[in-house]
Amino acid sequence: MSDTRNAVIEYICDRFAREDDLLKQILQDQLAGGGPMMNIGPDQGKLLDLLVRLHKPRMVLELGSYFGYSAVWIARALKDLSAIKPGHQLYCAEISEKQCSIIKNYLSQAGLSDLVKVCQGAGLDLMNKFIRDGMSFDMIFIDADKANYPHYLDLAYALLPSGGLLLVDNCIWNGQVADLNFNDNQTQSIRAFNDKLAAHGGFNSVIITIQDGLALGIKK
Repeated sequence: MSDTRNAVIEYICDRFAREDDLLKQILQDQLAGGGPMMNIGPDQGKLLDLLVRLHKPRMVLELGSYFGYSAVWIARALKDLSAIKPGHQLYCAEISEKQCSIIKNYLSQAGLSDLVKVCQGAGLDLMNKFIRDGMSFDMIFIDADKANYPHYLDLAYALLPSGGLLLVDNCIWNGQVADLNFNDNQTQSIRAFNDKLAAHGGFNSVIITIQDGLALGIKK
């Protein structure tokens, strides 16, 4: 869960990150489905949009797409880049076959299907397959199962070229990473990821305190 709404965030979103009808519909359908509201906030969506436009990645990997909310933000920016110079592609990795169908539906409604390849499978399995296939990604956004965050870091490093951009959500974890009273498996895994990224000699990195914390790293 990253989508925190308060007066300050609403102020920012109303001016810089307004959700259109499709993005609002995704959230409404997500809520109606009764599942957890595991989506980024619109301010994060706008940040992803800007980072895509600044970094101009040809190949992007999103790990953990759920209902496709963040995928729409990313793919829309890629579509604008592709209008200038074609060849941009987003790969959405999602473990649930049901969610893959939902994601494809929203991408189709947004007119983004040609830019996005939805891959069904476990994140670790798909990343290892991409490595075996000799693929690389200019930008990787991770918002998947927290227990595997430290492992995802190793695989992301292998998949990114020098100068590649790594983005990882939920790295503050509602403040629990800084509170040693919390020692559940997910919190410990995120702490381990944060420590590993901070000490990693191959990344220049920081955590941005937007929503639930977004780690940003550039591969050296």
